[in-house]
Amino acid sequence: MLEQQTLSQLLEQFKERQLAEDELKKHLYTYVSTKVFSTDELNKSVSRTFDIILLDDKGYLTYCDQSFAKHLGYQQDELIDHHYRMLHAKVHDDQFYNDMWQTIQQGDVWTGDIVTVAKTNTALWYRTTIIPILDGDQKPFQFIVFHTDITDVKKSDKAILEQLDDDYRKVLSHVMNLTFRVNRDKTVNRYRFRLFEGKLIRKMSPSFDQIVTGHDVFFGQNPELTYYFERAFEGEEVRFKHQYKQTILLTTLVPIIEKGQVVEVVGSSSDVTSLEEAEKKAKRLTYYDLLTDLPNREKFKHDLTDYLHHQPRDLALLICDIDKLKNINDTLGEVIGDDVIQTVVTRIRAELTDFDTLYRYGGDEFAIITTGDEARLKNLTERMIQAINRPVTSHRQDVFVSASIGVSRFSLDATTKEQLVRHANVAVHYCKLNGRNHTLFFSETMEEDYNENLILDADIRKALYNKEFELYYQPQINVITGEVIGLEALIRWMHPKKGPVSPAKFIPLAEESGVITQIGEWVIREACQQHQTWLKEGYEPIRIAVNVSAIELQRTDFSEKVRSILTETNMDPHFLEIEITENSVMQNTEECILTMNCLRKMGISLSIDDFGTGYSSFGYLKQFPINYLKIDQSFVRSALKEQSSAAIVKAMIQLAHNFGLRVVAEGVEDEAILSLLKAENCDFYQGYFYSKPIRAVDIKERILKAK
Repeated sequence: MLEQQTLSQLLEQFKERQLAEDELKKHLYTYVSTKVFSTDELNKSVSRTFDIILLDDKGYLTYCDQSFAKHLGYQQDELIDHHYRMLHAKVHDDQFYNDMWQTIQQGDVWTGDIVTVAKTNTALWYRTTIIPILDGDQKPFQFIVFHTDITDVKKSDKAILEQLDDDYRKVLSHVMNLTFRVNRDKTVNRYRFRLFEGKLIRKMSPSFDQIVTGHDVFFGQNPELTYYFERAFEGEEVRFKHQYKQTILLTTLVPIIEKGQVVEVVGSSSDVTSLEEAEKKAKRLTYYDLLTDLPNREKFKHDLTDYLHHQPRDLALLICDIDKLKNINDTLGEVIGDDVIQTVVTRIRAELTDFDTLYRYGGDEFAIITTGDEARLKNLTERMIQAINRPVTSHRQDVFVSASIGVSRFSLDATTKEQLVRHANVAVHYCKLNGRNHTLFFSETMEEDYNENLILDADIRKALYNKEFELYYQPQINVITGEVIGLEALIRWMHPKKGPVSPAKFIPLAEESGVITQIGEWVIREACQQHQTWLKEGYEPIRIAVNVSAIELQRTDFSEKVRSILTETNMDPHFLEIEITENSVMQNTEECILTMNCLRKMGISLSIDDFGTGYSSFGYLKQFPINYLKIDQSFVRSALKEQSSAAIVKAMIQLAHNFGLRVVAEGVEDEAILSLLKAENCDFYQGYFYSKPIRAVDIKERILKAK
């Protein structure tokens, strides 16, 4: 069978890939071993298809065809009996040849591309197949080497690669980041950059050539960066930050792995300088307030821990709450609110020493870490309150603010950081519920009340939802005739478990939590509905007065809320009176006057309640569009005992009459007081002398029925 097939046919089949290399090897071994063909005939047949050389088991040439020798610029005899090493072009490393010889010496076929040097030192590329010929012991004793010249193909490939590389460089040169490729020379342990492109290069240095030729400035001179490159060449993807001059770079190194070995590392560097600056700013925002530049609550927590660790003796914490700052923001706007905050900060700082640290603890709260005994702390807080109380002028608007301060002292009031902070907050909360604008030192009874108030605050919301509130009404009487001319609606709460809860207890809590606006709206609606109910039952209409808190009055939509309730209940506005406290008007005078004018245009009557107990508003009195002035019961009750109180009552009545206002005296409990009011021509009064506040059903039976 073998004789019927020529060697040329076999080689042609191999060339056309119709015959596998191991099959060709088997046939060649058979031909050679059985001497079917002589070596000359074998060489002659093969050389017509491939350039061929024969090597012995040591690598010496025993034969090369004439075309191969001529292609390299040699005579045949110049190559035969010489080691194949003479044709090495020093392009492939020793490992390349070691792997090749190890393969064929094991009896396996080796295929690959080899660069061979010509006599003129020209490098030629050959696609090479080496087939070992085995002896009887299955050991190679000769190697047939088939060569096909692919130099033109390689040149074409190289040109394509160079073109691609040039295209890549052009593209990458317009990319913002820096992109590079790195090889490592193991012999000298130095990195060689094959690619170094990107706009970032020119941003960091105007001289592109300087950067390219000296790119080790970025990486090679820094031992830490060298460490990252070593890790990348060990197969690890690495990301790290480093700095070049004023630029902070984020660099990523990605190893390129072939056959289990890192052959190259591709890297990219981006400019993160602005990001780093933003992170620094963000970090500052984490610990400092943007508006006041004061350290904030987070910084306070860290600092307080340090203070307690290093200097716990005489340490005290002050929490200063700016009263009703939210009202200022809601009514006058945040611009004026911010001015108030900044002014308050300036004033507080002026009272502190270098050993005191001020923090913006919250939107309307400041914390002060300080030291000193009770006398020193009292003096400090009094000076702070006096400074804060001075009017703040912002955008031609005078704003009056006050402050409530809670004090907690380490060792005396607290033994831990958490207790110190909690007790200072309890003290300031208790201060706000008990008149505001002063200082309270923490005490154990405060904490009990504080906990009770927390529960009560939740109960207030439930009470509104469960309709637990009720309106009582106290008659207002004509001083001369004794006729009932109106009613004041007063809210009462019967707690399902605690029984009756005083308005003096729950109203401040409701104001503190903000639920007072919902309660106030309910009171107006309930009073209007009750009035309409009495009308439907056939009773004559009567004026009903309702109290409005400062928080409600400061709302820009308050007058519209009232209008909506009047429309909803079909209440005649001429029988509704709204009582406004003196202090609530003075917090935002101009805006309040606008709101009051809107109410008056609807036909609603207005009165100033608790007159004389707050700011000195005599100068504004003539500007207020009011109908009634109510003298606070504290002056009325003491008028017979204290000459000064009697003088104040008389002056208020005269002043009100001069402004065309009618006067209502509160807290009349006996006939002697009533006689004094008659003598001074007071218009109306209310109090226990005639009637305490009573339920609506009792009003109908005792008051309305009698009309």
